[in-house]
Amino acid sequence: MDKKISVIVPVYNSEKTIKRCVESVLNQSYQNFELILVDDGSLDNSLEICNNYKKQDKRVIVISKKNGGASSARNCGLNNARGDYINFLDSDDSIEEDYLKLLIEKFHKDVDLVVCAIKIVANKIRMVEFDDEGE
Repeated sequence: MDKKISVIVPVYNSEKTIKRCVESVLNQSYQNFELILVDDGSLDNSLEICNNYKKQDKRVIVISKKNGGASSARNCGLNNARGDYINFLDSDDSIEEDYLKLLIEKFHKDVDLVVCAIKIVANKIRMVEFDDEGE
């Protein structure tokens, strides 16, 4: 399967966490994605950090907008998404390198939505896969 995933990240005053988030997306084993970073009127260096990633990787899209909250930023990202599938992350999230691959593999069946859980192990968050019955 070679479907494109739009990963949408609302960014607000995230200069301390956004690098880890972006790096975790850019280092995915599944490479057919666009990373949409929506700066929601940050007052710190978040927008500059996002723009630096945009210069380094053509998959990174940066949108700057007036502050309207996380939902507004997500909707802005949705309006600009070109992927076949949508994934939302927060700017303080990081994902394991097979995260997108594992999620997209679940779409081989007739499903409309794939959901995962997280697990915190020794201060590290890990994705937990559900079985086919959602358990």
